[in-house]
Amino acid sequence: AVPDGRLTAHTLDHGIGWLTVLADAPPPAHPLLAVSPQGFAAHFPRGPHSSRYYLQCPPDDDPGAWPDDRIWDALRTRLADPALTAGPITDRETFRLRSLVNDPMQYGRLFLVGDAAHIVSPMGGKGMNLALYDADLFARAVRDQVRDGDDTALRTYSERCLRRVWSDQEFSHWLTRTVHDAGDATRCGPFLQRLARARLDRLFTSPAAARAFAELMTGLDPAQDRPATTGR
Repeated sequence: AVPDGRLTAHTLDHGIGWLTVLADAPPPAHPLLAVSPQGFAAHFPRGPHSSRYYLQCPPDDDPGAWPDDRIWDALRTRLADPALTAGPITDRETFRLRSLVNDPMQYGRLFLVGDAAHIVSPMGGKGMNLALYDADLFARAVRDQVRDGDDTALRTYSERCLRRVWSDQEFSHWLTRTVHDAGDATRCGPFLQRLARARLDRLFTSPAAARAFAELMTGLDPAQDRPATTGR
């Protein structure tokens, strides 16, 4: 619906793939992120009896190259849990980590919200945060126009959204590079690996760094002085 040349699509391919696995296996008490020499891994609850797992892999890897035994062996190694309970795997697929920002986020009376406007690396869980933030700003802007005849918020919608979008894109990129580069140096090399490990160390040794990380991770927006409305 937007003519060519009226939007600029800023894109980034992170050069990283994830194998995502859904299994009927006991969920963890807390979400787990693991950095290891074999690559990144994660374990998240999906209801009381299911788990979602992520394994770093080549971006174009074939899910068929990951039979059940290989998946569970990799998870036990990367999560450092030899006793990790296996279960029936109900879904597996691979995808590339990528980011996208469409600028501006509006064209005439068309306003872009959520994934139509931006895609963010899954690290940091910012996709839903940003989608709800966009929707909240847009709803308030429409209210101002309909109730008060004030179109200021509609005219500045894209500018206000993009400030938050780029902030969350930066954080997700930072976290993506940190947890992937800090583990396996095969892709990034030893220099970037040590930089990533230094960033991780700083989170555990600097209260100021930890506080800033917590603010960004939870979605607090100091400029608006209110938290995002998604779960943590």
